[in-house]
Amino acid sequence: MSHGVLLFWLNFYLFGLSQNMAHYPNHRGWMYDRCYSGRRGLKESFVIGVEEFVETARRYQYYALDGGIRCPCIKCECTSILKDEVVKVHLYQKGFMPNYTVWTFHGEEIPSTSTAAEKRLASGSNTVVHTCEIDQFAYMQEMVDHALRHHVAEADDSHDEEPPNETTQRFYNLLTEANLPVFEGSSESKLSVCIRLMAGKSNWNVPIQAVDFYTKLMLDLTPPNNLMPKNYYQAKKCVSKLGLDVKKIDCCVNGCMLFYDNDSGKNDALLVECKFCGSPRYQTMHAGRRQKKPIPLKSMFYLPIIPRLQRLFTSMQTAEHMTWHDGNKTPGLLRHPSDGEAWKHFNR
Repeated sequence: MSHGVLLFWLNFYLFGLSQNMAHYPNHRGWMYDRCYSGRRGLKESFVIGVEEFVETARRYQYYALDGGIRCPCIKCECTSILKDEVVKVHLYQKGFMPNYTVWTFHGEEIPSTSTAAEKRLASGSNTVVHTCEIDQFAYMQEMVDHALRHHVAEADDSHDEEPPNETTQRFYNLLTEANLPVFEGSSESKLSVCIRLMAGKSNWNVPIQAVDFYTKLMLDLTPPNNLMPKNYYQAKKCVSKLGLDVKKIDCCVNGCMLFYDNDSGKNDALLVECKFCGSPRYQTMHAGRRQKKPIPLKSMFYLPIIPRLQRLFTSMQTAEHMTWHDGNKTPGLLRHPSDGEAWKHFNR
């Protein structure tokens, strides 16, 4: 479960980027305005738009190779290749799948605000991936590229300034190493491949043995001397170097307390029962069972906030949205919650 929590934080980490970088055409509002109220038939604008979509898809280079169009309806989600008329019927009956205003599987690219990494992922691969997932991995790649460019620029311009500390320099070294292509001519980096492998394992609960099998298959299909991870362990080890660790803390089954130590003098990590309600911390140890260590009855996952804030400040795209807005009264912009009545009431 810890790698699932890690992937959650990676998605949260990239969400700030997506708010500023995702620009979609406004002229395709017809895609999600299919029927008249009361389902009294299809709107003319939707029918004309579907015709436009089919014509665009027919001009796509893969139309002749695939022998049809990838159907973007809610049910198919670009996983089925169908004849033109069948695609029209599907769209008339079910409508377009969500968030597909840029037809990335039918010849279009992300708008000009996107990076080269996004374009490669959106149009250069024949693998069927949901549009939002493509965006997430593309934003991750932009974040890494931006952090590296910013670091290199600082190194060139800061002859008299203090260099990064050891921890920060180690992080930049990791990005530099992990951002190399997995083999010559590839648009994927070692880091992006490792994260996609872990995302697949987490999303579909794939066994580790299956991940190892497919990593070996990819190794056999790629040129020698590549940077591909050899198994799940290596992929997890690469991603863990980002420093987004997860700590597992035992807690009382009734929610009374946490069994942990802190810098404020609380030393509860060695307790074996709750000091408030007396409930046991661990499951009962049965005689004769080969059990190396006790199993807690209830645990929680703690996500240390400091390394996550450091990663958010690494990229200028997200750092500007974490600026202190003291005294700012502009509607729609973040300001410190001390301006709110709830905070003032708490202080009183």
